[in-house]
Amino acid sequence: MWKKKICVIVGGAKGKGSCLVEEYAERSYYIAFMDKDKERGKLLKEKMEKRYGRKVFFFHGDADSEEDLELFAGAVIGQYRKVDCLYYRTDIAGRAGEIEELLKRHVKNNGKVEIIC
Repeated sequence: MWKKKICVIVGGAKGKGSCLVEEYAERSYYIAFMDKDKERGKLLKEKMEKRYGRKVFFFHGDADSEEDLELFAGAVIGQYRKVDCLYYRTDIAGRAGEIEELLKRHVKNNGKVEIIC
């Protein structure tokens, strides 16, 4: 039985997104996040791995790209097989809501899907 909790965040390298990465990492969640800012994403990934001692999945991609969203969702499903909570921001990427549709079968029944603006 898979006991680990997974949090997926679209737009997680800075601002509200990075705060969510840190908050959920502190709560012992495994984090998968996507952002188009490659440098900030890599730095945040390294910081969280060092601080909490567990792998963080960072995907460099653009939430406005259907292809990037599909690749990210596929990678999350392939690696974790489930999602306990999902956050995305419609104010930074018009297509970000599509991640919910791509992951909907994998979000646990009591999972949290939240749009942050």
